[in-house]
Amino acid sequence: MDEMSLKEGISLVKRYNKMTPKERDQIKRQRFYAMVTFARKHNPLYAKLYQNLGVNFFMRDVPYVERDYLIANKKDWLSDEIIHMPVNEAINTVRSFSYDSDYARFLFHGSRYVIISSTDGALQQAAWSKSTSVLSVFLPIEEMVSRLNELRPAFLWAYPSTLEKLLEQKRSGILSISPVLIIAGGESLSDELRASLIDAFDSTVQATYSSAEFGIVASECQMGHLHVNDDWIIIEKADVNGKPCAEGDEPDKILITNMFKTDYPIIRMTLPDSVHIHDKMCPCGNPSPWISITSAKDDIIRFTADNGEDVSIHIDEFSSVLKDIKGLTGYQILIYTNNSISVRMEVEDDSAKGILFLQAEQIIRRFLKDKKITASTITLDADTPLRNEQSGKLKNVLDCRD
Repeated sequence: MDEMSLKEGISLVKRYNKMTPKERDQIKRQRFYAMVTFARKHNPLYAKLYQNLGVNFFMRDVPYVERDYLIANKKDWLSDEIIHMPVNEAINTVRSFSYDSDYARFLFHGSRYVIISSTDGALQQAAWSKSTSVLSVFLPIEEMVSRLNELRPAFLWAYPSTLEKLLEQKRSGILSISPVLIIAGGESLSDELRASLIDAFDSTVQATYSSAEFGIVASECQMGHLHVNDDWIIIEKADVNGKPCAEGDEPDKILITNMFKTDYPIIRMTLPDSVHIHDKMCPCGNPSPWISITSAKDDIIRFTADNGEDVSIHIDEFSSVLKDIKGLTGYQILIYTNNSISVRMEVEDDSAKGILFLQAEQIIRRFLKDKKITASTITLDADTPLRNEQSGKLKNVLDCRD
């Protein structure tokens, strides 16, 4: 594996787009083999995992690994060598601009990339060109806005929860940027937020399937479908033992391999999300497989209703209940045993926090009452909303029960 420039990365992505299916399969096998060879040589965790793996192997021979195991052994997961491969940026440059006019505007505005993400994940400088600016999602909003106004990006990647905050700053006139393209990743992008971003920023807005752990997995086409960037990312249907599923069988696991991420390699890792891989070709004509992200078990919050029965609520439904409270810039709802709830709040004016909490309490109680659920207590948490320290994601609802 060798370092590459952004220009080389773009050339490789464009070349792959024109390859025959046989040529695509060959390049993927070569890159997978190179990634495994690199990991067993430069990564303590994978060296141990692959100690019984021969020199000649097929993908199915390579042991799969649980995501939780990688995180629990993070010290050994870090490679002793990191190769600079700005594949994320190359993928976005080639595949995210659905319209030639957008790409022309992007070049006219200086081709400046800004990524707002966790500084401890795949969306770091090693996966982007050296000219890309990577801002921490943990920056205070005032500092983040100041840096964005200074950098004036033509391309902006951020979590939807971060884009919501930037939307408020744009509407107030404090944030003055107008990116050609805004990419949302790491969290679900609602239709409402997409429309608001388009209106406020006058930008093209797209969703990706991506995260701090495994980078940009899939990019959105004009049909709104997420196509796997399968020249650098492999997604597999696997059985309980991590072996490939027979055609037509329901997978027990979905495995992912990133073939350019060398700092914390991802090779046949179990995906934390529930992903459906479509067998039919997308009408847009892109031959790469397309996926849908479906509800995982962690996306369901269960309560005990007043009649004693269990009631399931999708986390997306609960996450949006407080979004229309004016003066509330961020929140996190914590669920405890016995239908007890605590709320973390971030507000524009600290003196109004008590009044805003009363509004939040009433809204939550009404929301639950409609589902025949009574909250035993709803209290104001002393902390402000906390992002995941590793991924940088903000979850509006946290199930804190064992």
